[in-house]
Amino acid sequence: MIASTNPSHDPDLSSALDALPDGLIHLHGDGRVGVFNRVAGVISGIDPQRVQGMSFAALCREGNLNWTVLQEMIEGGRNGNVILRCDPVGAVLASLRRIDPADAAGGYLLQLRDLTVLDHVRRQAEGRRQFAPLAPAADHRMRPDLARQRNISGALDRILSRGERAFLQGARVIITGESGVGKTEVARHLHHFVASATDPFIVVNCAAIPEGLFESELFGYERGAFTGAAQEGKKGLIEAAEGGTLFLDEVGEIPLPLQAKLLSYLEDGVVTRIGGTRPRPANVRVISATNRDLLEMAERREFRLDLYYRLAVVQLPILPLREMPELIDHLIDRFLSMINNRRTMPMRLSEHMRARLRGYRYPGNIRELWNLMQQISVLGEQDDELPEALRAMPSDALLACPDATGGYLSLSGRPLRDAVSEFELRVIQEAIRIHGSKRKAAVALGVDIGTISRKTKKLNRGDEE
Repeated sequence: MIASTNPSHDPDLSSALDALPDGLIHLHGDGRVGVFNRVAGVISGIDPQRVQGMSFAALCREGNLNWTVLQEMIEGGRNGNVILRCDPVGAVLASLRRIDPADAAGGYLLQLRDLTVLDHVRRQAEGRRQFAPLAPAADHRMRPDLARQRNISGALDRILSRGERAFLQGARVIITGESGVGKTEVARHLHHFVASATDPFIVVNCAAIPEGLFESELFGYERGAFTGAAQEGKKGLIEAAEGGTLFLDEVGEIPLPLQAKLLSYLEDGVVTRIGGTRPRPANVRVISATNRDLLEMAERREFRLDLYYRLAVVQLPILPLREMPELIDHLIDRFLSMINNRRTMPMRLSEHMRARLRGYRYPGNIRELWNLMQQISVLGEQDDELPEALRAMPSDALLACPDATGGYLSLSGRPLRDAVSEFELRVIQEAIRIHGSKRKAAVALGVDIGTISRKTKKLNRGDEE
């Protein structure tokens, strides 16, 4: 009986529970977590090793599920089924059952099912055709844990909250930021925030579509519209996103002649296929993203200014990783867990290597950190085997002193006075970010406002130089 068994002492039972296609959580009578299998961790975004023995009340503050309804059911001693919204999985069916039907003190079993996967399995069992490729919940482990990241980074939380408010009100948003900061995943998060589990999310990489094919791909075409056209015609990507979200990545790469046609769709909500005359309504939410300055492009007449204002109702600037160092440890641990899922022998990072990873600037952002972690997994930590980006950092250039963001300060061979000044500045910047103003930051740090102003002015003068 699971209620009296500790799977951590029984490898066979633990492996069997991890092989289940659904998430399984066992709660003891006192509310502590007994069993928390692998799929439960994938769906909830929580490391199963971290929650063993944790109270359910503490568990409710973790991960990306809203456990409130389940907590109320347990406190009331009730069984039941509820639907939970979960990013990035979607809709999750949670089934709560008392182990002893006559006594709630005997503990509970909680089963979590990814409804999208469950629907796919049902279609297969009925012999019905599956029209779209489907990845089960376990495959979503590659997706970022934005629910956890926004708790770590106030800057990220503010951006996501702004996007959620905009999307709920039907406003179009444009996500800006350097390559590799995760613009696609932010767009996917906003889609899941307002969409149902079956609403389509269509990603259009505008930089990857040849200019000659762009119009037919985006707007579709009618039968016989041009030589080589399919006999039955073709639905465009805008129509394919009907009822869901169209994500225009690298929107600055849309050919200038086609920007007018996209603008027309954004204004009246209908598309006309190539070779056709009948306008077709398409009810689609639109998110765009770019790493280019579209206003600057508009000044050079490379991007239509009227299209920019149609797309950029609300702007979501995603900071580069070097400006959110508080996320680095979380990302290292998450990527390490993903890598170890594929290895027979788990990889362990030394503190020295962690310090190197914390001190690096990441011009390629999150994508580069993932790439470096994969290289370390293959090549090891020996200096002569390290990726060039990390090998270029002297081993004595890392000061193992945590800063205000939980990261580490890199001396890079500079004088101690300069390093201390940089450390002070980063503490001040973090305090201003947290408290919202220089005056409040001064109170929190126990200094006068003049000290804060003087030290931040030094930074501004350094930038001007």
